[in-house]
Amino acid sequence: MSPPSSSVLPNFLQSEPPRSPHVERPNIFTSYFGSASNNNNPHSLSPSTNSPHYQPLHQNSLNPSSHINSNSGRNGIMLKPTRRDILLCLLTLSFSYLLFSNPTATPQNIRSPNPISSSSSSIPNEGSKYKLPNWFFPSSSSSSSLSSSSVADICNIGGSSKELTFGESVKTFGFGSGETTDDIVENGSGKLWDQGEEQQEDDELQGLVTNLKAHSPGWTIMERLYIFNGSFYAVTDDPLEWPELRLMTSTGLPANSDPGNSEAREPKGDEIIYISPFEAMKLWGPRVWKMDGMTFLFNDGQFIDHYYHFAAELMLGAWRAYASYDEHITAKGETALPPPRRVWFLHQNVNEWRDKPKFNPLLMYALFPSISILYPEDWADFKNQTISDKPKAFMLEKALLADRSAAFRGEWTGPTARTVASALHVGSTSKWWWEPIRRQILRYSGLQESIISRNLEGHGATDPVSLNGPGVDVVEPLAIQGNYLPVITYISRQSSRRRLTKESHEDLVKHLTERSKKLNWELVIVEAEKMSKEEQFALAGRTTIMLGVHGNGLSHLLWMPATPRSAVIEMFFKGGFARDYQWTAHALGIRHFAVQHDVSFTAPNLPEVAYPEGFQGTSITVDGKLVADLIEDRLAGRV
Repeated sequence: MSPPSSSVLPNFLQSEPPRSPHVERPNIFTSYFGSASNNNNPHSLSPSTNSPHYQPLHQNSLNPSSHINSNSGRNGIMLKPTRRDILLCLLTLSFSYLLFSNPTATPQNIRSPNPISSSSSSIPNEGSKYKLPNWFFPSSSSSSSLSSSSVADICNIGGSSKELTFGESVKTFGFGSGETTDDIVENGSGKLWDQGEEQQEDDELQGLVTNLKAHSPGWTIMERLYIFNGSFYAVTDDPLEWPELRLMTSTGLPANSDPGNSEAREPKGDEIIYISPFEAMKLWGPRVWKMDGMTFLFNDGQFIDHYYHFAAELMLGAWRAYASYDEHITAKGETALPPPRRVWFLHQNVNEWRDKPKFNPLLMYALFPSISILYPEDWADFKNQTISDKPKAFMLEKALLADRSAAFRGEWTGPTARTVASALHVGSTSKWWWEPIRRQILRYSGLQESIISRNLEGHGATDPVSLNGPGVDVVEPLAIQGNYLPVITYISRQSSRRRLTKESHEDLVKHLTERSKKLNWELVIVEAEKMSKEEQFALAGRTTIMLGVHGNGLSHLLWMPATPRSAVIEMFFKGGFARDYQWTAHALGIRHFAVQHDVSFTAPNLPEVAYPEGFQGTSITVDGKLVADLIEDRLAGRV
């Protein structure tokens, strides 16, 4: 008798290695079927012994004590699994456990229900037990704390848990089953009667009505918005419950001081048309095609091709409005929001939304790599398609309509001159609503997660809500202040058309350099145009205090972490002041200081907006010592 094996493997895994893959070996099925009918059935599943590729196994290859009586017929059948069969079973069981179990989905870490409106017909069943746990495909970021149910929520919103098949993508979502209008009889109340089935039909139609999800002047979120004949159509029985049309849209003309311009921007009435569900059924029948997901509709007539207006107004406002779908965005930027499916520029062509430095397209594709972009030419195509001999419509599953002129007609944008000011009042959301965007841009630029997460130290600006400011909630710090050196970034504009005088620039650099050496600051003086865009973003992401002359470079404050020490210092020509960067900084929880030579201002004590002669010129002056003192006081928590 051979001595017992010292291997930890069981006996059946210690025998001879597997045969060549070209050798057909009996398995659990051939063991069962082969012995019963090999000799009598020409269609037997067992291979013929005459086959040149068949080699019978020795009887002791699996178990020395096993014995097969080939003459015993079906009564003598014995199941003989091979090592391969057993290994396959073990692997299958293990994979099934990983795939279908959810060990982390405990009552304590399951997130709140899907924040997207339950009225969306495309949202899959959230109660499915077959959810991939997040530890099966771990996140690349070690800081991620999303539970497995959170991952499932993210996959489910907007119907993005799987790609649509071709058939699903062209499925109609129309009104009725396609009967001709001759078969429709109306009663005196305007309701449709179809032999007792009108209630079921009415219920079906109600599932296709347009839902006004949220609204603030210039920013309107609608679900199931229809496109037909060059207009938007809202299917509703109660158009009087909708906001005034001029607070939602306009003709899209640029605003200027020309006589009659204000009147020319008023909507004509055909921008959004209201029809009842029954009128929609008569007009389109079942010929409605759904465009899945969220669509950003940009009806702005001007300024889109400017980095500040595109990023800090249009995109900032669009994301804030869209974030009303998720009130649980975390301080680490975790959100259940899927990216928008498409952006539609209703007035700009392929080149008219791109700024000269090309920050705008970088932002668009860094944030939304799979985005589709449509233009006025596409709008004309849709108009022509829908008015053929078979009238049809396209339905936007979710749509955000942003309109600059409409925003200025509201109570929030007028006093601030910021269209995004109205967007902050679209529904409600988390105080961390901007973090998914800020963090994505900084990750795209290669910044380390530890630096990105400095926002956990808390906000630095906590103004009360008023017409003159967006208001930022007091935020309890989620992390203690880091021991990193404060980064002071001076964005020099000395090669630009609006800049400090040579003497003021040199005086400022002198005082900043002396103070940084004395107090151990990290001082960074840059001309942004000489850096790559990713370098500019990454520098902003680690900046504690940013300073510069009023100008586009200060738009990078969007990527700064909001901390109790963070600030933006903006230098103006004497007597001049603009709200652009002050409003934006405070909206994101960053303190802002305006400096007019040797005088500084901060909210709520702000000067009047003014653009005196010299505001845009090369004669701007500043007291360098005042700026250095201001930085020192801010870092020490005195201002």
